Amino acid sequence: MIIVITPPLPTPGEAVTCNALFRRGLLTLHVRRPGATREEYEEFIRGILPPYRDRLVVHDHFDLVARYGLKGVHASFSRPDDLHRAAPFAHASVSCHSPAEVMATDDLPFAPAYIFLSPVFDSISKPGYAAASFPHASLRAALKGRRVVALGGVTGANLPACRREGFAGGALLGYIWERPAAAVERFTRLPPPPVLSIAGFDPTSGAGVSADVKTMEAHGARGLGACSAITFQNQRAYQGTAWMPTAEVVRQCEALFQEFTPTVVKIGLVESFDALAAIVAFLRERLPDTRIIWDPILAASAGFTFHRRVEREKLEAILSKIDLVTPNDGEAEKLFAGRAPAEICRQFGMAVLWKGGHAGGEAVTDRLFLPDGSRQAYTVPRSTGDKHGTGCFLSAAIAALLARGYSLEEACREGQESVARFVLSTPTLLGTHGIPRPKPSPRDVALQFITDPSPDATLAEQAEAACRGGVRWVQLRAKNLTDAELLLAGRDAREVCRRHGALFIVNDRVEVAAALDADGVHLGNEDMDPVAARRLLGLHKIIGATCNRFEEIALRARQGVDYIGLGPFAHTTTKARLAPLLGLDGYRRVVDECRAAGITVPVYAIGGIRMGDIGALARTGVAGIAVSSLVNRATDPTAAARAILDELSLYKQRD
Repeated sequence: MIIVITPPLPTPGEAVTCNALFRRGLLTLHVRRPGATREEYEEFIRGILPPYRDRLVVHDHFDLVARYGLKGVHASFSRPDDLHRAAPFAHASVSCHSPAEVMATDDLPFAPAYIFLSPVFDSISKPGYAAASFPHASLRAALKGRRVVALGGVTGANLPACRREGFAGGALLGYIWERPAAAVERFTRLPPPPVLSIAGFDPTSGAGVSADVKTMEAHGARGLGACSAITFQNQRAYQGTAWMPTAEVVRQCEALFQEFTPTVVKIGLVESFDALAAIVAFLRERLPDTRIIWDPILAASAGFTFHRRVEREKLEAILSKIDLVTPNDGEAEKLFAGRAPAEICRQFGMAVLWKGGHAGGEAVTDRLFLPDGSRQAYTVPRSTGDKHGTGCFLSAAIAALLARGYSLEEACREGQESVARFVLSTPTLLGTHGIPRPKPSPRDVALQFITDPSPDATLAEQAEAACRGGVRWVQLRAKNLTDAELLLAGRDAREVCRRHGALFIVNDRVEVAAALDADGVHLGNEDMDPVAARRLLGLHKIIGATCNRFEEIALRARQGVDYIGLGPFAHTTTKARLAPLLGLDGYRRVVDECRAAGITVPVYAIGGIRMGDIGALARTGVAGIAVSSLVNRATDPTAAARAILDELSLYKQRD
């Protein structure tokens, strides 16, 4: 679990950085502003994009949780009034400064989501605030059975030591904010939480321990593996098993535990209930606070049966030591012998995720049963086709998400959605386990369409009309909308682009581009620096830039932009402030200068382009054109887009 705490005083660009951290996977941000007014808290919150506000935890002004839909509140053990005010909230955490205070949280009027213990190391944000010398025995007693997060001087270098000691994770303040420009880079380079899979080896790596490791790492964890068996199979046929002795499985774990302390362990294929019982007992003794997930593989999908008989007494002893079991319909019937899952959960104090993938119907519904009697259902449309190893994928994804700090309910929902994407990843039985999408290239697309707010059509409708005409590159531009408004409009436009296989770029707003998972962003001369935008968005996103002169192109090329919008060509009404007009001679001159300098970044003409200009512009050597009103203000925008593409195609063929 990684938590970031805001600096005590506002810093320039803080909201932009926080939004970027959320985009990179931060699940919880504590808003701590000692002495700040309610209005100052609200100013910060409004800078956070709406999809991320449910990740904010406030240290004061608790009423803002309901107003803005925040995650929850944080109280200090030293302030009794705060402790009582925090009690009604679904998510409440608390700060402590000694192991004794941590253990005293058992008597609070609420069960803390987690507990900060500080100072664990010398503080970075408070010079001279030295680490506390907690007695080892009392510290271990305080950590046992509680989600305690290390605070004070935590860095990427000492975070693994916190995990080995038994902390659930670390809270970062000075490490992130002492160099705000490096905050996102530091966060993304933090060592991921270790998660262990104990499972068989599948030579296809579609299932088993190697697939689990890939899945865990695709979901943000450090995947570790211990092999319980060597299987002889391909994606269609299971031919046999060579079992690893239980003592050798334990030996593999012991070697790993000398360096790693996994907070979640997933168990898959094992030889017998005796072997499972021994492995679970070892884990409970060696890592008493580690959460254990059992994916009960009783038979292979190809028809091979591993466990023909369920030994009830042994099974019940195992279930009492496990946190989550993930059976499909057949496995649940065999394991529970007709007993209601809610009854099983109450008896053994564990959760059951009853997978619905083997049932019929147009949708897949997984049902989560919890020890307190509550339950949740998660449904996704049933995908055509099938995949080898979906059960392994789901339990491994849940394990990784739990280690990152997701609640069990959130992890099960996110895991199911990941499985749905996994099933669609390839046309064969073997899927891909979270391989990043290749960076889309604008070089192969000659026409970029730019939206322009209009009372006649929404931005999504404009994108739809253009894409129906063959456009495969849309830039979302709406200068008059707020970030929140653009985010709402952008979701619809993004779905249009994805349905048509079109690139989707956001103009100016880097945070909105990140929140929408757009293919990239287009930056004007007065917008964010491309290097900073790259740091926030990542290497796999497109970054374009507006230029008017060769010198600007040379600078942007050095900064690593992916394309240039060079303009304006002629007078245009879609921009309020125009740079000097280039005309055809200007494009020829700049393109020649780029060639002479060895600059290969593709250049697109933009600004005031009419249908009759396309041929002449194409002959200047530009890679393509970007248009807005030429499509938007046409009587038939779809036909206009098609005509522009035909014209561009004609001149490309001549070249």
